[in-house]
Amino acid sequence: MIGVKHALAPTKMKARSLTSMRRAAFLSFMLAILLVWSTGHSFASLPNTSRPVLQLERTIRTTPFAGSNLSARDAEGSASVPVDGSLWLADDINESIYEIDPVSGRLKRVINGSAFEVATQFGGGSAAGSNRAEDFEAIAYDAANDFLYVFSGSCCTSSVLPTAYRLVRDGTGNFQVESYQPLSSGSDFPGAAWNPADGRLWVGKGSDLRPYTYNTNTIGPVTRVSDLGGILGLTFTDDGADMLAVTGQERLVRVDWGGKRIVDGWNLDLTASGVADSRGVDLIADQLYVVDGYDNRPSDDPLQYAVFVFNVLGPPTAAPVASFTASPGSDADSLTVTFTDTSTGEPTVWAWDFGDGSISVQRHPIHTYSSPGTYTATLTASNSAGQSTATSQITVTSPPPPPNLVGNPDFETDTTGWGTSGSGKGVSLSRIVPGREDSIGAARLTNEASSKRKCVLNDQPNWVSATSEGSYTAGMWVRGEKAGAVLKLMLRELDGTGNQISASTSQHILTTDWRKVTVVYTPRSPGTSSLDFQAFLPQAEGFPGTCFYADDASITGG
Repeated sequence: MIGVKHALAPTKMKARSLTSMRRAAFLSFMLAILLVWSTGHSFASLPNTSRPVLQLERTIRTTPFAGSNLSARDAEGSASVPVDGSLWLADDINESIYEIDPVSGRLKRVINGSAFEVATQFGGGSAAGSNRAEDFEAIAYDAANDFLYVFSGSCCTSSVLPTAYRLVRDGTGNFQVESYQPLSSGSDFPGAAWNPADGRLWVGKGSDLRPYTYNTNTIGPVTRVSDLGGILGLTFTDDGADMLAVTGQERLVRVDWGGKRIVDGWNLDLTASGVADSRGVDLIADQLYVVDGYDNRPSDDPLQYAVFVFNVLGPPTAAPVASFTASPGSDADSLTVTFTDTSTGEPTVWAWDFGDGSISVQRHPIHTYSSPGTYTATLTASNSAGQSTATSQITVTSPPPPPNLVGNPDFETDTTGWGTSGSGKGVSLSRIVPGREDSIGAARLTNEASSKRKCVLNDQPNWVSATSEGSYTAGMWVRGEKAGAVLKLMLRELDGTGNQISASTSQHILTTDWRKVTVVYTPRSPGTSSLDFQAFLPQAEGFPGTCFYADDASITGG
């Protein structure tokens, strides 16, 4: 049975280390365990078969994390902390570790490299410094003592120092970096896990597995498993009877720990599901979580540094029957379609062709088409007994443009909502006909003085009187009477008394043809500020005569 010993292990925690908050959380967890038992349910276990099948259930995106604009920049080790309902991930580029919810993928907490740099050596000594927090490789959770361990390696220069860190709970129940131990030069352990059966912390690299004791900073003798090599991630089942490893060959291996042998049939290929660089593995309930550290996916690829979540099934008895739904479907005004697999017969691999040259191996992908049209989407669902294919015609249209917050963008009847505030004396605003592309109106700013003046076209009052979260994009079509003058477009954020908080400006060279110019700004005090929109020539550019023409103004976003 998987799960019982691991879940109950925190009962060994010393009472004096538990705060009242921690006790309450622990008691709630224990009550949940007892409820499971009292209702007759049992914990899931890996299937007892020599023909296991991995079924990709979903992926957890880390670029960005759910509920955050923060993104992982690399993916290394991982560790499950069941008592918190958390999965911890290591990132050696951001020099951080992340705590996420393994169900929703929501980012719960980040511990940055600075917290590791200031940690002092176990037993007393100097701070770790930046050279010990540059290559996070592995994380392991010791459920008996409620410790979290982080191992850094020696990549990629001699100045990077391999280190073991220990994290303990603070007064609020959160893990904090407590101390570090310096590892010997050249140490590099991409795999680490705690075994509840022998109570030991194990580290692995290549084909070598070694016990590690933090308090004495000692690494024990090598243990090897025949035909197991290229170790990049480790975990143990909740009873400690089996070890699971992912390797540099993108294989998932199950090891009978007592016999130190690979369980028959449990050397499984991960590449068929899209894993390109397996770096960490964890068993949470009856699902396997595999961290992918592949560095060469496009930055907008949802699989970049994703966590792949697998169901582990017994052998299928028949080929699946492929089917799927597409939403929003043919009558929705959007280029983005959510595909949902509804195949029967326990498929384990999904191959999607969206009909525009794009493909996916996710079970329930979301795809955005680049242009409107009708496409033939195809799903091939497979398992070891066979495969089948389903197709559907998908019609997508362009999404509607965002609403324009400018109330009088085209000057079709007058110049209401616009003025010359901020201009020099003698600058006037008028409406001309025709406007851009022979429209029925445009604005003209004129310097009627005999010398240079600053010429400002300003929204009066401000079209955005109350800002919202998110960025704003302001645009305007402009041209000059003559080419060469430098026009500036500005969005200014103003507080409640009209004082400037911050601003964003873009600069453009006027021509005698109409050109669209834009500026982007993100408010610093959304909800309590307004935006002032200006197009202007500085005084040095504002010669007597026509300053510039403007048409089709817009502000979108927020």
